[in-house]
Amino acid sequence: MKNVFLVLIFCLLTGIFCSVNGQTDKGKFQQHTGFYLSMSIGPTFGTIVDDMKGAVTDKLEFSGTGAQFDIKIGGAVQENLILHASMISTLVNGPKIKSPNQTGRLTDNLGISENMIIGVGLTYYIMPDNFFLSGSAGMGYFTLTDNKEPKNNINTDNGFSMQLKAGKEWWLGKRWGLGIALAYGKTILKNGPYDGTEERFNSNRFGILFNATFN
Repeated sequence: MKNVFLVLIFCLLTGIFCSVNGQTDKGKFQQHTGFYLSMSIGPTFGTIVDDMKGAVTDKLEFSGTGAQFDIKIGGAVQENLILHASMISTLVNGPKIKSPNQTGRLTDNLGISENMIIGVGLTYYIMPDNFFLSGSAGMGYFTLTDNKEPKNNINTDNGFSMQLKAGKEWWLGKRWGLGIALAYGKTILKNGPYDGTEERFNSNRFGILFNATFN
């Protein structure tokens, strides 16, 4: 995770340097039109709660620092307003786990991930400063992962997933932008009932993301 922070700082400083030294004609590249591709990566924090009721009754809370990746593909419906498909994935290896009776930590080969597989969203750029606001909503699910051989992953049912993001980018050329963003995400779903137990998952996650955009 330390390496992720170093990459974020390096990319941010590179973007600032290029924006100051690479644009002699102010505003020349300040257009968001046509095809849009945005990719983000960075650390994420927060909790995932699994509330179980039925044959087994318990409440588990997973927490810890993980990594988030998202990709958005679409196009401008008008200048500076983008309509896009969204795919988002968050993974926490070795999370802390808390129940009403005890608290512990899973081993690093065990993890929990949160995924938005089918999502749509809008991104709006505030020009000429190149700040952006973005929102996505769609279908998501959680996966309990076991990376020890033989690998065994368990997926929940699908439910509602969303992400809100705000940030700033610096132009690196006519089409490429580089920046940093803050993100908030949530997934809510009902899993089961299976073997007499119904689970309700609810997450709250926050991310600090390095953002690269082609537009």
